[in-house]
Amino acid sequence: MMGLMRDKGQTMKLLLKVAAVTFLVLIAVRVSFAQVAAVAPDDAPHALPVSIVTLLAAPASSSAKQVQVAGFLVLDFEGEALYLHKEDYQEGLSLNSIYVSLTPEQLQKYKSLDKTYVTIEASFQKRRNSEDIFTGVLFHVREIRRINVHH
Repeated sequence: MMGLMRDKGQTMKLLLKVAAVTFLVLIAVRVSFAQVAAVAPDDAPHALPVSIVTLLAAPASSSAKQVQVAGFLVLDFEGEALYLHKEDYQEGLSLNSIYVSLTPEQLQKYKSLDKTYVTIEASFQKRRNSEDIFTGVLFHVREIRRINVHH
């Protein structure tokens, strides 16, 4: 009988330890989810990687979304734009481009990336009407990075 009582006592201690560990794990998980939820929207990576071809062919599918898109960046006095290819810029094919809305500070910061292939993270909006020469606009630009293109 004494052996049975000792086994029950040890079983209870083991169950209490398991319950305590489970409780601590649940608290840790809850705290980590709370920290993720507390991240500000601007700090959270939420840009959707999308092809410039998709933005050009079906701009409505990505309109009003944060996107990450690659193309040939031109920072001319006529306007800043992201082109599908360098040749599209050279041939004046503006329908194969997206306007890039930059602040004066951003223009200064990114001027060294003029006429290079880049990746841009920004919000995208399709063009408002058929008179717009660009397919859409990239605005609230968060980052522009040079990319290496091998032909």
